[in-house]
Amino acid sequence: MKNFLQIASGVDVMPLLLEIQRQPELWNRNPCRLGKIAPHHETQDIILRYKDDRPGMGDFNEWLKFSDEHIPEWYHAADFLPSARKIIFDLMARVQGEMLGGVFLYKLEPGKKIYPHKDWGWHPEFYEKFNICLSSNESAGFGYECGEMMRQRPGDVHHFRNENCHFVINDGGTDHIVLTVCIKLDRGARIPFAPEGWSMDDQVEATCQQRGSAQAQQS
Repeated sequence: MKNFLQIASGVDVMPLLLEIQRQPELWNRNPCRLGKIAPHHETQDIILRYKDDRPGMGDFNEWLKFSDEHIPEWYHAADFLPSARKIIFDLMARVQGEMLGGVFLYKLEPGKKIYPHKDWGWHPEFYEKFNICLSSNESAGFGYECGEMMRQRPGDVHHFRNENCHFVINDGGTDHIVLTVCIKLDRGARIPFAPEGWSMDDQVEATCQQRGSAQAQQS
């Protein structure tokens, strides 16, 4: 399959699923992905980590910056779902992740869907995306326009290509619940060695000479 890759199975998701089951009030407390025109508007969300959404509340111009470059922060919901941390950081270790980005849970109830879309903007271009299935059924799936369909079982972990048009359906009779974790991976960019013969002392001396010349010209 070209758009997704299974990288693990059998992850123990039951402790996290139980924490979610016991605290249904956590769903949709930060509904930043659930606007009526958003492809995810039929889901329910629990945001664990992302850009602080408070500056955009009451200021739409600030809200337009929500996907700009940022350092992600933990949301309050993370304190109520401590079992998520082990899953997240075990995944970080497995893929040798360099930076943890956005983390959220979504629930797709029977008969609901995530509509076809491509992820765009700084965040999805900077990070890779991984899905950990907590609960699903044989009639739920993550699909692409090319016909590929990923059907997950609880404990399955997949990397997926979010820059290609994708969608999620749940035609079964139980909830489809997924933990999505965004991670920056090593893409091979490297800082080269310094030029032959360069030294910090030479750099300081050259800078001092330039500043002295500039001051002389001004006087």
